[in-house]
Amino acid sequence: MKKTVLTFLFLFVIAFNLPLSVFAHSDLESATPAKGEKVTTDLEAVVLTFSTKIESLSTMKLKNDKEEIPLQISIEDNQMTGKMNNRLENGNYKVEYKIIGADGHVIEGNYSFSVDRPEQAQPKEEPEENQDNTEQILPEQDKKEQPGNPSYFGPLTIGLVIVIAIVSFFAFRRKR
Repeated sequence: MKKTVLTFLFLFVIAFNLPLSVFAHSDLESATPAKGEKVTTDLEAVVLTFSTKIESLSTMKLKNDKEEIPLQISIEDNQMTGKMNNRLENGNYKVEYKIIGADGHVIEGNYSFSVDRPEQAQPKEEPEENQDNTEQILPEQDKKEQPGNPSYFGPLTIGLVIVIAIVSFFAFRRKR
């Protein structure tokens, strides 16, 4: 009886500790400009803040419909900053990042924002285009930003089920 209770207690502890490993990954906590934001002033930098410290090999790209915008990237603790040398033109922009978190896992993601400064000659046509492009980009973005299970999660779960079955088999066999 004691062995059965201890076995189930052990399995209970393992089962509730498995999901905790998923929370160890770095996630994007905040961004400036934010996801979907419409920037109406000159933008000097893109700043990404993550939930844990990130490694210096992490990268960030800023793209518009035509080209990649050069950035001067700096990383401090859990924050990555990409400074721009030139003023951004009105239009849609996509930030793509690839970081290495403190736990060593590579995390990739992206989001979009738009620039719409009032001094442009055609301010009414730009927002309609931005809305259409944002609707096309957002579903793709949601898929990439959703944290997936680590690659070892499936085999680990199967292995755990096998171990539980073997331990249960021997525990009930000795009881008889």
